Amino acid sequence: MMRRAFTLVELLTVLAITAIMLTIIIIPMIQAFSFTRAAEGFTTAQESGRRLIEQITREIENSAGVRDNDGNRGSLAVVVPGWDGTDVTALAPYAKLDILMPAKGDPSNRRNGAYVNPDTGIADPTSPAPMGQVNLPVSPGLTIKRYYISLKNPLNDQGTGPGRYYNPYVDYVRDTGQRWQNIGIGEDNLYVLRVAEVAPIIFQGGTFQINAEFFADDDGDGRADLDDPFFMSLDAPGGPVLTAPQRAAKIARIRAWVRKSIIVSEFRRFDMIQPLFDKGSRALLVAGNVPRINTLIQFRPTTVASEPATGAVALALGNESDSAANLSPDVFRTKNGAWSSAVVRFYPSGYNPGDLNNNDYMVGRFDARAANRGYRLYHYDPDSDPDNDDRNGDNNDLELFDVAAYLDWTSAGAIYPLTRGMVSADGNSGWLSNAALRSRFAPFIPDLAGGKVLTSFGIHEWGIDDPTGTLPPRPDENLPSKGTGPELTPLTDPAPVGLFSDLIYQNNINRQFNKIWADNPSLQVPGGVHRYIDLRVTNQADGTPSPLHPDPTIGFAQARIVPGSEVVIGPDQNPGPNYGQPVRYIRVTRNPGKNQYAINYANLAEPDWVLLGYPAPPAVYTPTDFVSAVLQPRYKAGYIQLNSDPNLPLPGNAAIVVSYKFQFSRPGDTVAVDYDTRQLISILLTIRNYPQSTAFPNPQTMTLQGTAPVRNFIR
Repeated sequence: MMRRAFTLVELLTVLAITAIMLTIIIIPMIQAFSFTRAAEGFTTAQESGRRLIEQITREIENSAGVRDNDGNRGSLAVVVPGWDGTDVTALAPYAKLDILMPAKGDPSNRRNGAYVNPDTGIADPTSPAPMGQVNLPVSPGLTIKRYYISLKNPLNDQGTGPGRYYNPYVDYVRDTGQRWQNIGIGEDNLYVLRVAEVAPIIFQGGTFQINAEFFADDDGDGRADLDDPFFMSLDAPGGPVLTAPQRAAKIARIRAWVRKSIIVSEFRRFDMIQPLFDKGSRALLVAGNVPRINTLIQFRPTTVASEPATGAVALALGNESDSAANLSPDVFRTKNGAWSSAVVRFYPSGYNPGDLNNNDYMVGRFDARAANRGYRLYHYDPDSDPDNDDRNGDNNDLELFDVAAYLDWTSAGAIYPLTRGMVSADGNSGWLSNAALRSRFAPFIPDLAGGKVLTSFGIHEWGIDDPTGTLPPRPDENLPSKGTGPELTPLTDPAPVGLFSDLIYQNNINRQFNKIWADNPSLQVPGGVHRYIDLRVTNQADGTPSPLHPDPTIGFAQARIVPGSEVVIGPDQNPGPNYGQPVRYIRVTRNPGKNQYAINYANLAEPDWVLLGYPAPPAVYTPTDFVSAVLQPRYKAGYIQLNSDPNLPLPGNAAIVVSYKFQFSRPGDTVAVDYDTRQLISILLTIRNYPQSTAFPNPQTMTLQGTAPVRNFIR
């Protein structure tokens, strides 16, 4: 019996059906595998990102603080190919964070220059810092933990030149069809995130020295260059030009950073930068020859906008005063410290944004203009500023105080830093000759680390400015003082001649008292005549008028004494071996006796002078007018009353010397601050994962965010 065979048509039909069935079954299976692989990659990247955020957050929370990474201090050079094939550089902001690791162990526990491990008793020459438990309270140790981005291979295969960014997974083009990089199957060289713990200074040869293995000192200031944006980039366009020895040293440092660091992002198919491109045409976005690049890790301080600063207690217990209601704090504090990019606005009492006559205020900010760099204070009047922006540094802002110069002079130990800061600003604006601006002048110093605004200054910071040093040396501390004169009472003093305002009485407390006593019988009652010092018109030792001077063309209307800051030194009035020797007087609220004084911190309500039988004092202080120079000062801030017993003159031929701080803040003044705080760090991490799948040519992108408070930050 014959069997029937398949015909060719039947076989072809079966093959076609089988191919269709395989296509229907296998392609979805392959796509499912691709989806699974992509999902696994996405999940892995997400889990890695979460672990990384948790790790960085934990280290920041347990640290002693973080270094300021605002501006170039936290920027890193990102070098990528330009359209013409040559390398170009972009600075990536907030791409670096230095965490101050807490001090551990005993720094003196060394043997042969190496730190000794307290657990084993063995000296470890590889340890960059003391070992052991964290020292409490937590304080900065010798090491920093640095997170930063760099190329996976920052040097070429020979280790003699720079590595080049290479991304073989995407094919960016221009409108002309030109490719940015030729895609291929070669090993990628993408930007990765690294972390390394290093010591900027090390103990070597019996002294602490710059750790030259990791840090340079190209500017020769004796300090490690911690803020070099090019520290992991060799021969980068726009970077420093190096000599051959400097270049060799930099290659060695880059190798050291690579050896010491750990790549905490994935080292394959993950990129920590993102070239920006048009999603429709795949055309790379460029500015001239430079591709536009985003960095995908940012360590940003938290931004706080217009926070009202809280004033400290104006008057401490034991410094009670009749004028307590008129006192104001000289320190204003925000909730967080460690400021960066701080803009401080000082609104005076009576400020009203809708009142053209009372809507100007002081603003402090960093000025980036080449001729005006540093932190400076400006008088800002919105009515004269068409764009109504107090940040932009236009010519509508009058510079009144150079904070940067003040801090430089202070740190250098120079004399009169307050005066010099004012004179520096006056060179740009000429404001010192403007009485209206002098009356509104309210300088302050931002304490960036402490998160405070300080509105007071020491009187020793005030004097005749002489940066050239051609004037005679200043008197010691240049404090205001007044001589006691001969040890005479109204009964023993020969009949005083002339006027109370004559030169013979100006630096002569006893004789001026006697003169006023003799000329005014109606005041010859207890408390009627005072021995006193009016700090408003008492010059500094170098002859500089007091900043408290009531004449608006000489003094500053906002200035007043900080309560409790004064120190009054005068001759001992108690009989005995120390009689006449300098002692510190004690403050009382009224009727001072021996070695005592009373002081006005703020203006008091004046009596009705006409009702008391005196003419009304002139509007401006007049040294020859009895009411203006003798009676009215009793109600003015800066008036110091001394022992006024007519039978007990002050010890003769001595001096009353007064040291004090003076402030420019008054009741009703308000301080508001815009700032970034390093006390609370925000971490923004975006991961770009290029999956091994042709079904998904675009990278998978995920963004994670964390916030870390610096718990051990000390303000």
